[in-house]
Amino acid sequence: MMKQILLAAALATSLASPAAAQFCGVLDPIWMAGHETATAALSARVATMGTTIATQRSLTLEMLLSAMKVQTAQTATNGEREVNLVSNTQQAVASTLSQVAQRRALVDAREQYSIDTGQGVNACGSIDLLNATSRAMGNVSTTGRETYRSLDVAPGKNTPVQEASRSRLQDPTKTDSAVFFDPAAGDDDRKAVIEAMAGLPMPKPTANMPGAEADVMMLRARKVEALRSPALVSLSAVRAMSSTDHHQIGTTAGSPLAQLDALISQYGGGPQFEAWSAGLAGQSEHGLLIELTRMRSMSLALRQQLVEQQARTSAVFATMLATQAGGNL
Repeated sequence: MMKQILLAAALATSLASPAAAQFCGVLDPIWMAGHETATAALSARVATMGTTIATQRSLTLEMLLSAMKVQTAQTATNGEREVNLVSNTQQAVASTLSQVAQRRALVDAREQYSIDTGQGVNACGSIDLLNATSRAMGNVSTTGRETYRSLDVAPGKNTPVQEASRSRLQDPTKTDSAVFFDPAAGDDDRKAVIEAMAGLPMPKPTANMPGAEADVMMLRARKVEALRSPALVSLSAVRAMSSTDHHQIGTTAGSPLAQLDALISQYGGGPQFEAWSAGLAGQSEHGLLIELTRMRSMSLALRQQLVEQQARTSAVFATMLATQAGGNL
């Protein structure tokens, strides 16, 4: 009703003032009502659209935020995977290299120190041979002293001349010094040769002899025994070189000469030399050094025997010179 009054007033004003602006409007109430309805519907649709757009915008922002979170999580996950992959790869490489190094060290240790390549050629047999040779060579002095003291012409002995003469006359064939170097000869035969070479024991004074005469006789006997002793010691040492080791029960060591023959057979071109030289080709550096050490040790032992022989030879020559320069007692 109010709208109709306003429209009537506007129409009257326009009719009363012809000079005023012309107004062209629709005064149809039905049209006005439809216009208002359309305007309200349009406003409602616009408001609904704005709400929808705001909602969609909010959802879009949330979706973008979620997508960014997902992308960030995926990026972090991928980075963690890459880090784990690199770390695991490095650990696998390190473990592999460590295992390779350990196995290589085991192979090197086996090659350097095993019984086949790192302990010399025929380690057990070589050690037994060297031990037996060293024991036999070391017993020369001991065996020589024992055999020297067992002679009837040894210093300090008081063997009757008749008894010594009788033993020498029993078998005159036992006077060949070749038995010294014959491993098959008996030790008693070597002893008989030495006693025959030394001659008869010096007679000792008896209890019924005057004091001065007994002293002079004893001095002469001691002088002869002292002068003969270097030769007897040397002959006993030669005798010991062919004697078998009897000092240790259960040993199989032969005489020093037999052991030297065994060394020559293995290291000096004998029947076992080819096997020994072929075995050197398969030895490691450690095994070659051990083999060299063994040979040097035997060289030192043989050099020691040579020094002792030279000392005995020098003593014999010195005794001969002392005999010529000393004159009679």
